[in-house]
Amino acid sequence: MKKYFAVLLIFFTINLSAQDFLFQGWYWDYPKTTDGANWADTLQNKASDLANAGFTYVWLPPLSRTSSGSNSNGYDPKDLFDLGGFGLGPTGFGSRTDVDNLIATFNSNGIYTVADVVYNHRDGGAAENNPAVENWIENFTYPGNCPYPSDRVRFILPIGGSTGKGAGTYYFKIKSKTENPDFYGNTYKFYVWTGKVGWQGLPDTTEVEPNGGGGCGEPDNNVTLGRNWFAALDSSGCKIDEFALSLTAQDFNTTGDTLFCVLPNDAQYSDHYIYELWYNDGVNPTVNIQPDIIYQTYTDFTAMPSGRGFMDWQNFKPNNTNTTTLCGDWDWPWFFYDYDQYVTATRDTLFTWTDWLWNNVGIRGLRMDAVKHFTPEFVGDLFDHLHNLGIDPQLNVGEYFDGNPATLKNWIDQVYSYMDADTKAAIIPRVFDFPLFYALKDASDTYGYDVRNVFNSSLVDAEGMSGFNVVTFINNHDLAKEKNNIQNDPILGYAYILTNNQVGLPTVFYPDYYYVSGFSNSGMKNKIDKLMSIHKKYIFGSSARDYLSRSGTPYSQTFSSGFNTTTLIYQLMNTPSGQDVIVGINYAGGTDTLKVLQGINTSNVSPGDVFVNLIDNTFSTYTKVNSNNEVLIELPPRSYSVWVQGVLAQIKIVLQGPYNSSSNLMNTALQSNNEIPLTSPYPEDQRTVKSVPSNVVDWVLVQLKDSVNGPVVASRSAFLRKDGWIVDDNGTGTEIPIAAPHGNYFIIVKHRNHLAVMSSSAVSL
Repeated sequence: MKKYFAVLLIFFTINLSAQDFLFQGWYWDYPKTTDGANWADTLQNKASDLANAGFTYVWLPPLSRTSSGSNSNGYDPKDLFDLGGFGLGPTGFGSRTDVDNLIATFNSNGIYTVADVVYNHRDGGAAENNPAVENWIENFTYPGNCPYPSDRVRFILPIGGSTGKGAGTYYFKIKSKTENPDFYGNTYKFYVWTGKVGWQGLPDTTEVEPNGGGGCGEPDNNVTLGRNWFAALDSSGCKIDEFALSLTAQDFNTTGDTLFCVLPNDAQYSDHYIYELWYNDGVNPTVNIQPDIIYQTYTDFTAMPSGRGFMDWQNFKPNNTNTTTLCGDWDWPWFFYDYDQYVTATRDTLFTWTDWLWNNVGIRGLRMDAVKHFTPEFVGDLFDHLHNLGIDPQLNVGEYFDGNPATLKNWIDQVYSYMDADTKAAIIPRVFDFPLFYALKDASDTYGYDVRNVFNSSLVDAEGMSGFNVVTFINNHDLAKEKNNIQNDPILGYAYILTNNQVGLPTVFYPDYYYVSGFSNSGMKNKIDKLMSIHKKYIFGSSARDYLSRSGTPYSQTFSSGFNTTTLIYQLMNTPSGQDVIVGINYAGGTDTLKVLQGINTSNVSPGDVFVNLIDNTFSTYTKVNSNNEVLIELPPRSYSVWVQGVLAQIKIVLQGPYNSSSNLMNTALQSNNEIPLTSPYPEDQRTVKSVPSNVVDWVLVQLKDSVNGPVVASRSAFLRKDGWIVDDNGTGTEIPIAAPHGNYFIIVKHRNHLAVMSSSAVSL
């Protein structure tokens, strides 16, 4: 028991030392090197900017060289150990030198790089004979509709030379293996060529039904080399398509050649295959030569330029080692050639690749792609392997694309079940919170949605998971690509995940942060930076929260305007400073201003306490707890704000320069000359107003210290009125709200053209 608590203490010491923020440093169509761009350099140039904002991790796209070249986003990895070198030029992201420079710059700015690692599949190997796929397609009786993807296999037939096959007519009979009704009507392409005659540039053509061939008492379709023929198996009649190909000696190399054939589906997969191939040379009787067909896949990775990561067909599904039905999320080869992680050589190669990313490249976190498509046992074993080598990445998040919170919790539980005890104390598995994303999307984009559902949707709230196992997000590359990202005011979602600190580690998407042409709501950097700054200063370390406006809330609510179904109000408590924080988000549209007296949690709050507004999105700079333990929350439609428990100060000063002793007032020459900016000149608290109130001399900065030589506890920009009172944004309120805990403070006032002044003694606020 003592050992358990010791481990728990270390865990929290490591993870509560600073707030982590993850930045997704790319999007689906980010400019590639084929476009003359260098995204690695683009990100490197933003390292200081991101560090100043508070980001601790940057998620990079998959870095390995791909099968589709430098236009790829990296999800078709070919040479795992080639990040843009070996004389082949850069990847779409950049060269290996670019990657090294990027990571070094991020490291110097205190930012760790997170690699997008693809442990599910691989593509782009050389063609090789694959007896396992041949056996699967021809002999395995698989249940349901789980065929081997037809776009990943080609059929070859040796011809010419001593094969006994050459000129003549070849009758290809295509049928469904299982005759499952789901497979009929799916369009596929029939395409054949030889080593001598390839693509002919002829227009595509379509089969003519019926074409079951002689065995069905039907005609066939005559086809030619190098031309696309589109067809679909008919569920009536003999359910066969027959294509007749006539070859002359001019169509192939007579000394030895190959007849190639592919049958890829146009959309939905089916289980069609060449179940018979009859050959007539014009002299001998027609014979079925289907057994001579050889099945090939592009799974030969034994000659990679990097000289590492060798694999062949035995590392993928199906193979001759492990039984699979190719059904379900884990076994169906959803993307390219599906790794079999139960093959020791496959697992070891992927482990070694991960070691190399850490030791050779400098990667310090893992974003694991498509984890629903391979066993969590592999992930648990990977973490054990890394920990045994002294490698303990602190950000390890799986992309499990599913909106069911129980499913995602089960994945985390399963990963933990395969981790050794010492690994669990050092490495934390995490998962992206898709259920929360969907709730926030509905809140923004679905008219009539009850936004209070957001409170019940996160993995933490729905399943009781620890926030340390969760990564939250608003948009990402996949969602944006499919136009499934949040379309309307995604900043409202960011306001939620960047202030509700206990639901997970927040992620910010590149086009949401920086401006990118073609993205709506792009370039929200200033707003996001403000929320992150508030999180770091006032919210980080909060260990309790109360959803004040939840359905069935026990707290009083009196709406003057707005609606309970479009309102999120919650309170963060047990902060290190002792200051509670209240967050309000108004999802109502149109002109539906939110104005509500909201009851609050009084465990650390008393009537008369002040909550200071930290964002200029509302109508007043503070709200005060009334005798009924309520605060007035006012927000424009589609807006948000954050209030922190603070103090009020009344301060009167005189600036010597503009002071007129005869009137006992200061002049307002700066205002008369329109030289007072709408944004205060003090970076400590850059407030912005719509207009400068009347009778204002200039901006001043009020600061509080709890000792003469101590650090500044809080800063607040405000206006100095000509009568000497420091006033609020409206120019009339002489009580200045400051986001500091209750206490005794030395008050400092600064002006850009005068020496600062400090009170001679501490003042109780």
